[in-house]
Amino acid sequence: MIRAIFYDAGHTLVRPRPEIAEVWDFLSHQLGIAIADEHRGPFPDVAAFFYSRLGEDGLGSYSSDARARTFWTQYYAHSLRDAARDLPREEIESAGGALYDWYADPAQWQPFPDVIEALENARARGLIQGVVSDWGSDLLPILHAHEITRLMDFVVASAVMGSSKPHRDIFLHALGRAGVRAEETVYVGDSYLADVLGSRAAGLHPVLIDRDRTAPKVDAPVIHALTDLLTVVEALDQSVAAEP
Repeated sequence: MIRAIFYDAGHTLVRPRPEIAEVWDFLSHQLGIAIADEHRGPFPDVAAFFYSRLGEDGLGSYSSDARARTFWTQYYAHSLRDAARDLPREEIESAGGALYDWYADPAQWQPFPDVIEALENARARGLIQGVVSDWGSDLLPILHAHEITRLMDFVVASAVMGSSKPHRDIFLHALGRAGVRAEETVYVGDSYLADVLGSRAAGLHPVLIDRDRTAPKVDAPVIHALTDLLTVVEALDQSVAAEP
């Protein structure tokens, strides 16, 4: 029987508040240049950027606050490669670091509309709940500011724990915090590589959340809202109960 649910944080529980135009305005101010409209599009996919360059350990760069800062500084510098083509690399990376610090402010984040209801429903079912996320030490104040920690039994941030997804250690650490076995635990996140494959390797039951309905068919349950997660939990419980 399922006794616990572990959650990814970014794009599962919370999302950035600023619109992309506001982000570009911030970067333009940091760089001291006007950024033309044709360069103010969406940033490239972050997971694809790092996995394509660093392989499986791309997102493993999130195992400390220093490495997390480097991770995002490099990503933002890559995102600015056309908009700030004539500026020195050091200035671009400095602007990226400033944007990383900007996002450490809880005010720059907001929970998805379905999150509190879903967490309250799971709590009412008596399920243990925890966050297991690739994030810096600023994760806890962000979740606390948005009243998510009141519904969690623990929060594990990779930069604090010293290990990040998709490696097994962070999931095993969370199981120890929760006092449950892997087969009693569901893990839900938005990344197939980091969340589905990572949690499955540690023995948990993975669930992919695809809020935008853009994910290809995968070998795991897929939900489109967090309020659908208990349906998956019930199905897992029924499959266990049906076993001889």
